[in-house]
Amino acid sequence: MSSRTELHSVLASYLARHPDETARLAHVIAALDAHRTGLAPVTCSAVVVDRDHRILRTAHAPTASGLPGAVPQDGDRSLLAAALRAVHDQTGIRPGDLCLTPQYLRAPIDIAPDPAAAGRILGAPVADLRFVFYVAHAPGTEAPWQPAADTALAELGAKVSDLDGRPAPLNASALIYNSRGEYLLHLRDMREGIWAPGCWALLGGGHEPGDRTPEDTIRRELKEEAGITPLKLEAFLDEEVHDADGLAVPVRIYTALWDGDPAQLPLTEGVMLAWFPPATVPRLRLGGETLDLVQRHSRVVASA
Repeated sequence: MSSRTELHSVLASYLARHPDETARLAHVIAALDAHRTGLAPVTCSAVVVDRDHRILRTAHAPTASGLPGAVPQDGDRSLLAAALRAVHDQTGIRPGDLCLTPQYLRAPIDIAPDPAAAGRILGAPVADLRFVFYVAHAPGTEAPWQPAADTALAELGAKVSDLDGRPAPLNASALIYNSRGEYLLHLRDMREGIWAPGCWALLGGGHEPGDRTPEDTIRRELKEEAGITPLKLEAFLDEEVHDADGLAVPVRIYTALWDGDPAQLPLTEGVMLAWFPPATVPRLRLGGETLDLVQRHSRVVASA
C-alpha cells in the first residue's frame, strides 16, 4: 500500500467535500508535505453505526475518541482496511458483519487533527481518519455501544446524525435475457484486484455518489459498460457478496428483456459479451452466484 499517496488523494477529496474544514486541517496538510517516505502519519478509525443509531466504542482505541482504530501497516490494502483491521482486532467483529454506506462508500466521514501533533517528532500521527461502516449482520461477539446522540465528538456527531444505520444495496447487477431464453453474460478482464477476474458474470457495478437508487446504479453501469439502455427493469432479488476486504456488499439484481446483438455493443469494460442458454451456463467459469441466479430466473420464466 502506498499510503502517503493514498492519503493525499483522500485528503484532497475530503476537503473538496468539506471546504469549510481547510483551516482546521492546515497543520495536517503541512505535516504531509513534510512527510516524504514511509507509511502515512495518521491513525485510521472505524465509526460503526448499527440500526439503533449507536456507535461502537472500545477501551483499546489508540486515540481519545474511543473508536476502534490503528496506525496503518505495510500489510493493509488501504487506509480503510487499517480501520477495518482495528475493528476485528479490538472488538472481535468480523469484516463480513459490516458493510459500507451509500453516503460515504470508501471515503472518510471525518478527519480529526491531533492538536498536539505540531510539537511531535516527524512521522508521529497528525490526524485520525474516520471511516464509517454499517452493521450488516448481528455480530457474534458482545461489544460496547454508545448512542450516537451522546458522542462527545462534536464534528463527528453532526455528520453521523444523517445516517440511519440501515444497510442498503451498494451494487446492482442485471439478468438480461432474450426471447429465446438465453442470458447475456460478461467475460471479465483477467486483472488482479477486481471481482471475479477472468470469469463470466452479470453486467453491473457499484454505487457512485450521483446514484439516488440501485436502479440508477444499474442503468448507469449498463450504459457505461455496454451501451445498453433497457426500457424496463424489474427488481428480482437482493443478494450479498463480499469485497476484497471481506466486507459484506448488498447487491440488488434486476431483470431486463433485450433481443439485441452483443457483437454490436460498444463494450468499454471486460473482454466480451455473449448469449448463453441456461444448459450451457454450468460449463462456464463463473463469478459469484451467477449460475444460481440464471437457474432461478430461468425457472421463473419457464413457469410463467
